[in-house]
Amino acid sequence: RFHHRTIILNDDISEHIIEYIYLPLKAFEEDDSMEPVTLILNSSGGSVSDGFFLAHYISNYSKPLNIVVLGYACSMATVLLAAGGKNENIIRSCYPCSYVLIHDGYVALAASESKTAADIMAFNNEIDEMIRQFFLDNTDITAEEYDKHARHQWFLFAKDMKEKNLIDKIIGVDEE
Repeated sequence: RFHHRTIILNDDISEHIIEYIYLPLKAFEEDDSMEPVTLILNSSGGSVSDGFFLAHYISNYSKPLNIVVLGYACSMATVLLAAGGKNENIIRSCYPCSYVLIHDGYVALAASESKTAADIMAFNNEIDEMIRQFFLDNTDITAEEYDKHARHQWFLFAKDMKEKNLIDKIIGVDEE
């Protein structure tokens, strides 16, 4: 899943990101090269449990890292993209046709006892608040904007992504 110093995430985010994304990033961070690593995102998202640690890792990445959205970075993949927002080592870009999706979490409560369902909902509310705060801390999305869209599927296209500091440049538009 990687070639030279390029890592590709074009699957669902799952426990496999440890092997395919985290370990290569960590190895590149620990090597002697200052050549940038490129992380290509083209993912519909996936597991918050498996992806959120990677977002925090990316937020503190100590070497040059380019994150490129090809077509889309949805759900948890959008969180990974936001991770670079305050890190001066990271440059995030996308194509004019690229988009992201931000939404609250999914919960399956079928056939749960009421107290169990309440516990699951409380847990998921905490996760949703962690994600909300991550976006507020790492982008220019305001609390009011986030809260307005929290119960909806919020799609942002390239120009909106740049305006909200989810990306730094649009490939082919903002080229130097």
